[in-house]
Amino acid sequence: MKTTILSMYITLMPVILAGVANMKLLKSSWLEKWNQPIDGGKIWRDNNPLFGKNKTWRGALGMIICSIIATMVWGWLCGLFPSLKAFNQFYQSHPNTIWFNISIGFWLGLSYIIFELPNSFWKRRKDIEPGKASELNKPWKYMWLDQMDSLFGCTLVVAYYDSMSISKYFAYVFLGAATHLLINWLLVKAGWKKSI
Repeated sequence: MKTTILSMYITLMPVILAGVANMKLLKSSWLEKWNQPIDGGKIWRDNNPLFGKNKTWRGALGMIICSIIATMVWGWLCGLFPSLKAFNQFYQSHPNTIWFNISIGFWLGLSYIIFELPNSFWKRRKDIEPGKASELNKPWKYMWLDQMDSLFGCTLVVAYYDSMSISKYFAYVFLGAATHLLINWLLVKAGWKKSI
């Protein structure tokens, strides 16, 4: 179990770093012209938005860019420290090259965004305002889902490049979700996010 935990953190560290960096990016004026809803403001047949105002092209593009940069930097560090590389699942059967890391970073960022959308769609159907899940009565079931959605996608990317058992897949998702929840709590405390 300890090996799985260590492997998960080392393998998905670029996603953790990219998520934090993207939160900071969204507080800046960078990519401001892309700050438009992914759903284009479309309303579903229940008179609620498709995904909502929090899912923007700016956030999506920022996550992909941050993921690519974070994966390249983390790949460089893994090259300097063989002990990190040994636990990184991406490098078990693939070379640690800049082009491979760019590819991994792109797919991690894209899967992170894509796998958030069904959850956003579902919450709009439940009439839960964007970013307001933590304010609901008994919010933890929604908050856990908020943390897990992107992990399903990112772990799928890991499994594509280095096959894993179903139990390990879900261990990655749940451990990653717990980490995501903790980081979001810290970002709220730091004033980088409004809610968990």
